[in-house]
Amino acid sequence: MNATPKKPVRSPSYPNMSLTEAVEAIRKIETVYRSSAVDRQDAAKLIGYSSLSGPANSALAALAAYGLLERAGKGEARVTERAKAILYAENDEERASNLRDAAIEPPLFRELRERFPDIDVPPEDGVVTFLNRSGFNPNAIRPAAKAFLRTMEGLKEIGATESHGVEEDDNEESGASDGDDAATYGGAQVGDLVQWESHGVLRFSVPLRVRHVTDDGEWVAVEGSETGIPMNEVIVKERASDVVKAPPIFPMQSVEIDASDTSTDLRFKVGREIVVRVSSPVELGVSELDKLLKLIEAQRDALKD
Repeated sequence: MNATPKKPVRSPSYPNMSLTEAVEAIRKIETVYRSSAVDRQDAAKLIGYSSLSGPANSALAALAAYGLLERAGKGEARVTERAKAILYAENDEERASNLRDAAIEPPLFRELRERFPDIDVPPEDGVVTFLNRSGFNPNAIRPAAKAFLRTMEGLKEIGATESHGVEEDDNEESGASDGDDAATYGGAQVGDLVQWESHGVLRFSVPLRVRHVTDDGEWVAVEGSETGIPMNEVIVKERASDVVKAPPIFPMQSVEIDASDTSTDLRFKVGREIVVRVSSPVELGVSELDKLLKLIEAQRDALKD
């Protein structure tokens, strides 16, 4: 009897801030740089981050998800025409229209808006139930629901919910999907499956799992590679389902030496199936042990390199 295949788990990509917060953030960037390109690190500082860390990358990715920020070259970004139309609208209707478009720019938000077309702010339980039935990662459902609802509440507060219908988009790629349209740059953590995009080219044939993130959050290393990857070029494809824990450290087995024997025979258990033995026909002195330690340290350094 064949087992029923499990339904694949979707990992929703969504902005980590509401549209209202995103508009205020893009205002700070536009006030200084207008239509000029800005280095991503400088943009991050303008919206309250000290460096281009994982959280800063996630915030910039949120601005891009709403269509308020766009790429302008390697490591640079630019305020979009939509953002300027919102900040400097000629009238309330123009601003409301652009805000409605921005609110459903994230594919997940568009999907939810289509599910609840006649409710300005859908009930949270209804949104959560829909995401559960859609096969989303359970750990991401509640945060994604809250991000969507905060955006809808912001539209309602400024009276931008007059038109509930979602216009059909001739570009099919703008619809809800699990592809790169929903990509989030930066914010990768150990255990996440990621893709690396550099100069507009995807560098991995398949997503790889993160094995290390530097303390400053600016570099990532993946399984099978020692190459450092800039955090701002990483696309998170799937979050780790389990917390990655450091392996436990077990003390080495104590050394047993027969005092009546002038020879030296040392045995160290350094792993479940690994035992290191040091044997000498004469007793080892301090000088010999120092040399042995230097040899071991040299071997360790060689393996690190």
